[in-house]
Amino acid sequence: MINKFAKMRNSWFTKIILTVTALSFMSLFGVSGYINSAASNKAVIKVDDVEISQSEFSYLLQRELAKLRAINGDFGDDENGAQKAMVTNLLAKAKLNDAILENTMKKYNVDFSRNLIGQIIHAMPQFLNNGVFDSQLYQWFLRDSNKSENELIQDIRRSVARRVLVETPLAGTNVPEILLQQMAKVLGQRRTFKYVRINNSDAKINRQPTDDELNLFYDDMSEELMIPEKRDITVLYMSEDDLAAGIEISEEEVETYYKEHKDDYEQPEKRQVLQMVFDDEQEAKNAADKLAAGEDFSAVAAQYGQKAEDIDLGFVAENDVAEELAKVIFATGKNQISAPVQIADSWQIIKVSAVQAPYKVARADANRQIIDELRQEKAYDGSYELVAAIEDAFGAGKTFDEVVAENNIKTYSVKALNEDGSAEAADKVMLPVIANKEIIDTAFSYNEGEISQAVETDEGVAFIRVDKIYDEHKQPREEATNKLMAMWLESERQSVTQKLLEDIQSSIEAGDDLSAIAVQYGLRAVNTRPVTRGESIDKLSLTNMRELFSATKNEPVVIELGDDYVVAETTNIYDDSVSLSAQDKTQLRQVLSNNVAEQLAEALLQDYASKYKVEVQYGRMGLGE
Repeated sequence: MINKFAKMRNSWFTKIILTVTALSFMSLFGVSGYINSAASNKAVIKVDDVEISQSEFSYLLQRELAKLRAINGDFGDDENGAQKAMVTNLLAKAKLNDAILENTMKKYNVDFSRNLIGQIIHAMPQFLNNGVFDSQLYQWFLRDSNKSENELIQDIRRSVARRVLVETPLAGTNVPEILLQQMAKVLGQRRTFKYVRINNSDAKINRQPTDDELNLFYDDMSEELMIPEKRDITVLYMSEDDLAAGIEISEEEVETYYKEHKDDYEQPEKRQVLQMVFDDEQEAKNAADKLAAGEDFSAVAAQYGQKAEDIDLGFVAENDVAEELAKVIFATGKNQISAPVQIADSWQIIKVSAVQAPYKVARADANRQIIDELRQEKAYDGSYELVAAIEDAFGAGKTFDEVVAENNIKTYSVKALNEDGSAEAADKVMLPVIANKEIIDTAFSYNEGEISQAVETDEGVAFIRVDKIYDEHKQPREEATNKLMAMWLESERQSVTQKLLEDIQSSIEAGDDLSAIAVQYGLRAVNTRPVTRGESIDKLSLTNMRELFSATKNEPVVIELGDDYVVAETTNIYDDSVSLSAQDKTQLRQVLSNNVAEQLAEALLQDYASKYKVEVQYGRMGLGE
């Protein structure tokens, strides 16, 4: 049955294990960094002296929802707000974990220098172009994720701290044999089902609402009908590209930069190396015999107490290791294993897993990258002088239009800006700018006619003039008719659907057959083929399938799918026996070990949390108290 272990980490099989064992811990650190907010802003999460403000949480929530809507445009538009509530709850857990981790880092004096974080960033694959750190890729990532550089640094800082404080203490979690066998049995069970689906969209509405009904909706649905405060603004904006335009870089500057950063553009051959180290020659020979017999390198190393992280040297160049070791490494072919060799006071066996060819970035390409980098640096330095001059001009009483004309700077008009960063009208250039929280906060912090201080973002510098303020107000009754009609219609559909479900449940309780019930109400009864809990019927989720597999034979189960329902019963149960191969068992054990470790990680995190004063205001997040 289990024939896809090679893809286990990303397969349905892994997800089944997560569901069956109820290992619900989610690694959600690093959602965002900390953003300063006004002192009057109330905290929604507080762990000792680490606080997450209401405005920060709201901003992060809108950012996460925007990402999900980019994938699914309708996400978060469900009437009962379940999707938004789910994201809100996950974000709350993430930020609470962040705050607990921050306090634990302080308590145990765990922190990392900006230099180390910088090295990590420069080695991250998504920022490399032909193996070389590319600042343009880096800036694109920040813009695309709507993160500041400081947020990314804090993300990485917490991620490394999590490894030190949570993951490392739990490494090597063991899984008992009986759990492996029980899991195989659970995964092997197959069932057949009979079900009917009740679609809310199929509900027939044979009447029109009265004015009184629509008026009642208008009175009761005030929140849904509120039009939030909006603002018209004019933005004096200087992007990095604007600031860098016209800056000349000399050949001498390019040459100097190239020499100082030569390693970024030239790399020797590197080899990924696995290394077993022994004090005793005979042990090394015994290990070599096992390898010659076909045993896995990591498995043999484990037999001698050498963990995976101990034997992996990563990619090394010839000058990265001692001369004797380099000779062995670079004399061993790809996927080949050396004989035991004595190096200094130890015996070592080397395996070369991969070979990374030497490379050298073409000088013309390198020069272009260097010029861009130097222009950005000079533009950044020069922007301070320009910003200071503009602020002095405003301070001297010059108008917005006068300063714009004198400095020949572009301005952009934004109409009806919302606090979520959307607008009724804005130039394409402005879309990423007005999505920035600092820009939004600034635009909504000044009165009509006022000009802001300079707002610095990762992409440039802006001054904002507030042109007009539209106060929050309820949509007039005469303009809300279409929306009220849609609300009423959906309410009616839900009532009809709910009544149909209740009638079907009553028939089942009376002993009627599900097929006969389906015919009675004009529905279709479906009989499935035998399926495992890892498969799906009618696009049901793993959680839904788990619920079906938890029921006894012929026991009816009602599954709510938004506004729709599935009524199903098990018609037959097959207990298939699964015999795991040694390789299957090793990989299944690893998956289970990881999941058990995640559960233990949450327990360890909660133990850290027990030492702090934790306050969470769910009501301020829009969740129930």
